[in-house]
Amino acid sequence: MFKLEKNFRIKTILNSDNPCSRKNHEGHITASGLVIRDGKVLLIFHPYIKRWFQPGGHIDEGDSPIETAIREVYEETGYVCEIDPDNQEPLDIDIHEIPENPKKGEGAHLHIDLLYQLRVLRQEQPKEDIECRWVAFKDIESIRIQRALAKLP
Repeated sequence: MFKLEKNFRIKTILNSDNPCSRKNHEGHITASGLVIRDGKVLLIFHPYIKRWFQPGGHIDEGDSPIETAIREVYEETGYVCEIDPDNQEPLDIDIHEIPENPKKGEGAHLHIDLLYQLRVLRQEQPKEDIECRWVAFKDIESIRIQRALAKLP
């Protein structure tokens, strides 16, 4: 039953007028960046979910998913990145449940997240105060990030 309900929710999101809009209460499409350097992945400690993830977030009106991934990495970590010119398609697509957040007035909803491989150009001061760190491939706990790393040449 759960799979049918989730499939219905996904179709509702994808068939909406704007599948990226946060106004979609079922969920929305998001984008994130897999930033790799010297055998390590850049991760952030999510302040609400309290777990280590790749940086990412919501797609603003008029932005592409790639622009969003690059912007979110910069805002959350201070790393200015670009899309890998050899791999401009999403490296991974993941559908996951986001828990209710009463502080934001949001109920539980789905994120259909597009993960792009990015590379660092330079580091600046981050716009947000979020803990980040470089984690060696062998120490990655996220099944999703492990799955994405396995797809790399």
